Amino acid sequence: MENSHIETFKAAAQGNGWPTKVEITNTEWTLKLDEPVEDGGSNTGPNPMQYFIASLAGCQNEQSQVVAEELSLNITQVDINVEIDLDLSGFMGMSDNSNHSFKNVRLNAVVSGEVTEEQVKILGQKVDDRCPILALLRNSGCEINSNWTKK
Repeated sequence: MENSHIETFKAAAQGNGWPTKVEITNTEWTLKLDEPVEDGGSNTGPNPMQYFIASLAGCQNEQSQVVAEELSLNITQVDINVEIDLDLSGFMGMSDNSNHSFKNVRLNAVVSGEVTEEQVKILGQKVDDRCPILALLRNSGCEINSNWTKK
């Protein structure tokens, strides 16, 4: 049975020097990834982890707009700040640990608009439940600390 709700996302990456300057291209846009100078890069773009964190913040922001509309909430702005702890020991070759997992996510969202604190809490819960990036982290065993407040 075919699931009409499945969408395939694609990216193609081409690196032109280790460990930096990877370009991910699509028909409509190009993302440039790099590393800081102290890590051997030239700092011409965010590193992959920064893109991942930005993806989470962007997903939460997009979902907040969709859910607010569904709930008929009048929000004017959502400020989202994300911090993620990542165990780098396996990545850096410092251990045999192949589980390069994220350990903790701290997500703080501040909502402006004509909404109550209770409406913001409901909004946050629905957004957290629907964001596929957050679900990926949650399903990996990462501890999620999400805090939604009214400005």
